[in-house]
Amino acid sequence: MNNKLMVKVWIAILATAIILLGVGAIYIHDNLSTYFIYYAKHIPHAEGTNPEMVFILDHLDSMGESTIEGLRYDTDGYNAIIKDGNFSLRHKSFDNSAQYELSFHEDYHTYLFDRSGKFLSYWHLDEDDEGVYEKSEVRKSEAQGYIDEVTNPIVEKLEIKPKVNLQWLFNKKYQERFSDE
Repeated sequence: MNNKLMVKVWIAILATAIILLGVGAIYIHDNLSTYFIYYAKHIPHAEGTNPEMVFILDHLDSMGESTIEGLRYDTDGYNAIIKDGNFSLRHKSFDNSAQYELSFHEDYHTYLFDRSGKFLSYWHLDEDDEGVYEKSEVRKSEAQGYIDEVTNPIVEKLEIKPKVNLQWLFNKKYQERFSDE
């Protein structure tokens, strides 16, 4: 074979490899984005973390309008899920340690969560209008009950098993966030 032909063959092989890698990367990204609820539900995680809540809030703007009765999505600014106008579960905007919050609209009660969805504390105003933080198991259990009211219907409705299961890749990418720190 002459040199010109060899160069053309190598260029064709290289171009094919680049195209295949690009298509593969796009497919992987699309797969992980489309089936994130399934993957979040099945990721190994430390006790107390809440990957479903985290991924639903992180991907809320790509989920479209809510078709679940009693739930409304607000993606203007910080992603939020509003439950019957009573309380909302959303990204938290102003505290470095807390990444997510569940707050009641009427009486200023708020549950705070870290970046893995782990309960941090409960905040409310006492009789003297002083802010009080609590970290009791009772408050943690209450918070989980409210989160379940919001996330369980979403998971039930939108969880789709992927045709090509890339759980191992999802785990590799995100599991450290939900492990004991």
